[in-house]
Amino acid sequence: MNPAEIVQFIGIPVAVATAILMLSWWALPAKHLQSLGAIIAVGVATLVAFALQEGLPSLPPTQQWHWLVLTVLAVFLFTCLYPFFQSLDNLVVLQALIAGIIASVFMQFPGQDSFLYRICILFLVLFVSIGLRQLKLPSWHLYIASWSVLACLSILALQASFAKLAFFAGSMSAVAGAMFVLQIVKPKETRSVQMLFGVLIVGCGMCGAAYDPSRAVPLFAWFLPMAGITLAAVVYFLCKTKYKAAFSIAALELCVLFSVIWTFLQMTPNEEMWP
Repeated sequence: MNPAEIVQFIGIPVAVATAILMLSWWALPAKHLQSLGAIIAVGVATLVAFALQEGLPSLPPTQQWHWLVLTVLAVFLFTCLYPFFQSLDNLVVLQALIAGIIASVFMQFPGQDSFLYRICILFLVLFVSIGLRQLKLPSWHLYIASWSVLACLSILALQASFAKLAFFAGSMSAVAGAMFVLQIVKPKETRSVQMLFGVLIVGCGMCGAAYDPSRAVPLFAWFLPMAGITLAAVVYFLCKTKYKAAFSIAALELCVLFSVIWTFLQMTPNEEMWP
């Protein structure tokens, strides 16, 4: 990855998301609409990160992995509505269930078209989305968890010789990282944003596993970071100390690091990380 590619595929989506989020601080001052700025920032950044590599998505898509972005955009349209309806905005489980149903219908990756895979995608999105921002987790937790897991999936995609997915996941990881910094600088409501990151994380994991038939990456390594998100939420809930947020993130990072380290330990000396 040369500097020009870093600026193009990662820098531009980060700049777009940052600009939209900072603009929303002025344009959307009402508390119940604060999360809309973050939702739009993630949705537009997703489209930009994809378009820089593949152009605007078509329907039906020209490649099956494009269903990943189309699914995120479909969930994005629903998520934009939630801040306008307070009764829906507070129903995190219902939102996650809707996102899971959409993902189970639209995510059509090679070898994953059976009913069992549809159910698996539904429950993965449900648990990951709830785990990102439920059980009274602090608002910044969503962003740092998404940054970490998407960065992990980007590394795994690189190991699986799926450079396009690696660039895309890396871009969205950087977006999550930038939003974490902005959230620390100026805390705002982040309700419903986890639905988009939940679908992104599950989509990148499922897509990477589907396009790695030779198992350059152990199958469990694609899913362990997702399980780590739920584990982090449980640790936060069970921990009674004032450092429970730190312990929660540490539990997630252990899962992420184990996935990456184990994958590299499985490499053979003549394996290449680039197509």
